[in-house]
Amino acid sequence: MSDHPAITREALASALEHVEPTRVEPGEGDRRAAIALIVTPVPTDLELLFVRRAEVPGDRWSGHMAFPGGHMEQADADSIDTARRETREELGIPLERDAFLGRLDDVHPVSRHLPSIIVSPHVAWCDATPDIRPNREIQYHRWVPLSTLYDPAARSVLRLRERGLERVFPSILYEGDTIWGLTHRVVESFLDVVGSTANPPEGR
Repeated sequence: MSDHPAITREALASALEHVEPTRVEPGEGDRRAAIALIVTPVPTDLELLFVRRAEVPGDRWSGHMAFPGGHMEQADADSIDTARRETREELGIPLERDAFLGRLDDVHPVSRHLPSIIVSPHVAWCDATPDIRPNREIQYHRWVPLSTLYDPAARSVLRLRERGLERVFPSILYEGDTIWGLTHRVVESFLDVVGSTANPPEGR
C-alpha cells in the first residue's frame, strides 16, 4: 500500500475544478446516461466502488464490471440527478447533490455493434463506506483501492473475437474481475485527475 496519506475531499474537489470535461451532444438515436464514481477514504488510500452487472440475455453489458448508473429519464433535472437516482435504485445509497465533486469527460461506445448512448461520469465522495443493498440488476460490488488501479502489475489486455476479427482492449485485473471497455476509459480519466493532486496513490 502507498505510504502517502489518503487524498482529501478538498484536494480531489480542487483537482476536479480544473477539469474542463468534454461534453458530447446527442445525435439522432443517441440516448443519455449517467454514472457515479463513488470514492471513500481509507487510512492510506482511497477506494472506488465498482459493481458487476447481473447476467441478462440480450444486454451487451451484462456481467461487466461497471459503475452504478443508467439511462436518463424525463423526470431527472440533469445528469447528476440521473446518477443519484440510479445509485439509489441499484445500490440503496442515498447520495446528496453536495456529495458530487465534479464531472469527467462524456464517453460513448466506440463499437458500432453496441447501443448508441452517451454516458456522463460524475465523481461523488462518501466520508465513510455506505451501506449497500443491491437490487436484482447488480450481481455484487467491490471497493478497489486507487493504488491498485495505478499498479502496473494489475494492467493487462483483454482479447475478444467478434465477427471473425480479434480486438484487443486494455484492462485492469482485480481479484478475478476484469475492468475494461467504457468503464476502463472512465477509470483512466479519473486517474489522470487524481494524478494532478499533491499526493496521488502509488501502485503496490
